[in-house]
Amino acid sequence: MKVLFLLAVFQVLLFSQSSYFNISLYDETEFYVIFDNYNYSDPGNYAEFDAVSPGEHSLKVIKYDASTSAQGNIIFEGKVKIPAGYDIYAVIDEYNSLNIYKKVKYGLNRCYCDNRKKCGEKNGEKYKEPNLETTDECKYKIIRTEDFKDLKNSINNRSFESTNIDIVKTAVNKNYFSSQQVRELLSFFTFEASKLELAKYSYKRVCDQKNFFKVYDAFNFDSSVEELKNYISGK
Repeated sequence: MKVLFLLAVFQVLLFSQSSYFNISLYDETEFYVIFDNYNYSDPGNYAEFDAVSPGEHSLKVIKYDASTSAQGNIIFEGKVKIPAGYDIYAVIDEYNSLNIYKKVKYGLNRCYCDNRKKCGEKNGEKYKEPNLETTDECKYKIIRTEDFKDLKNSINNRSFESTNIDIVKTAVNKNYFSSQQVRELLSFFTFEASKLELAKYSYKRVCDQKNFFKVYDAFNFDSSVEELKNYISGK
């Protein structure tokens, strides 16, 4: 789910002066946002503002309480400086700090559709989902060291691989992992089939996919590595 906010422009701006601002939370949870004292009432797991005038803007981010469908605690309140002619991507980390992780020329490789996964064509080119291995955002979304340690302890204290597979899949659904972390998790499993199942399942949530070759060391048979490679390449 996403929320799109198109700001009203009260003065005529040249295209080069327009700016775009995109903000999300490190854990992808939903939030409410107040931008320049205007309260946007619908929650979303990211918010974007187009045709933003350059300069300093006020921003307040309020956590969405899914249990009550109401506003929760304020996790950020402050000023954000938007330069002219750029797309600015920011994330609020686990310490409630605002971090700008990407800055590109205005409109560069940006999708202009409501559904980013079905964006179609823009200027004759297909829109492509951003590759996690090339974004700095990963460092804000990757599972915390303490949580990863707890995950390993949890699967280490259980004997049944089927139970541990479910535990790891649940963690993968909620977090991003590095290739090395996936390799570590697979070391807790005995059966080749279990390792292969989890490696395939985890790939979509690996931040450094270019380093996924590290996971290959977890397998005992070359046939398993080849099957995993074919899965990744879509064969």
